[in-house]
Amino acid sequence: MDETNPYRSPAVAPLDAAIAEPGARLYRVSGIVLGTFMGTPLAAGWLMSRNYRALGDHARARQAVASGALATVLVFALVFTLPESVPAIAFTLPQLFAASYLAKHLQGERIDEYCASGRTYSNWRAFGVGLLCCVVAFVVMLPVVVALVMTGVIA
Repeated sequence: MDETNPYRSPAVAPLDAAIAEPGARLYRVSGIVLGTFMGTPLAAGWLMSRNYRALGDHARARQAVASGALATVLVFALVFTLPESVPAIAFTLPQLFAASYLAKHLQGERIDEYCASGRTYSNWRAFGVGLLCCVVAFVVMLPVVVALVMTGVIA
């Protein structure tokens, strides 16, 4: 005899839907680009991570920070491997275009919704985060660079 209750609700796997924090604010695309200009791709990753956290998507938030850190390491590696004749703008512009594209593509619609309701952070805040990320990147990379110079890898 089948012992199923016909009045029981069907068993469904729970949704992993991201639930936005009440009263949350987001960084605008222009703030993410400004932060990137001031503080390497690490700032873009951090700012996009904060947006994802505000939107309740913690997995993508972790992924954004990791991607920003990896991109920062890649930029530093390029700076030290390419010849000095390569202008600095060749490193800066791709970072800014990438940050702008990714922010618009991945978060643009939600950022626009929050902008329309006035729930965004000031670009000055993004500027400050960018400066802080620049200091963090410098402090982390300085010992690595000093070790590479002392071992003769970098002249």
